Amino acid sequence: MKRISTLLATLLCLVVFVSCEKEPVNEWQRFWGYTKADLIGHYDANPDESLYEALPTSGVKVYSDASIEVIDLSDNLVSVRLTIPGTLNIVFSGTVYSASDNSDFALTGGNDDIRMTVYKNSKGDVRFHGVQKRYFYDANHVLDHSNNYGFDVIKKAAE
Repeated sequence: MKRISTLLATLLCLVVFVSCEKEPVNEWQRFWGYTKADLIGHYDANPDESLYEALPTSGVKVYSDASIEVIDLSDNLVSVRLTIPGTLNIVFSGTVYSASDNSDFALTGGNDDIRMTVYKNSKGDVRFHGVQKRYFYDANHVLDHSNNYGFDVIKKAAE
């Protein structure tokens, strides 16, 4: 009888332990169909340091101190300034194309482009996760290499 009680107690503890373990919840969802108004504002570096451990991609250096400012110019035009202190300060201008099947935002200018995926959470915060690339060409106008500046920034929703 004592063995059965011990076995049942062990089994019960195992069931409680397994049922209490929660799956990690991803609070960020891709923001499909964003508008220009959704993007306008100031974005600071994502404070979640654990995120940066998983970000490194071959050839991309990820900066945990990046910031972005998106300014309304007119109609669907915006100005996007990416700042990485001591490393990069670059401005892009372009059009925001809204579509229900789009969660990416990209602008180009000269030998540079910026590409980011747009996310939103349940609090209304907007997040950009992306990379700015600067392309370098040889004398024959063939791509020699590119510098890749990764970032992950968040704009807090108005409270």
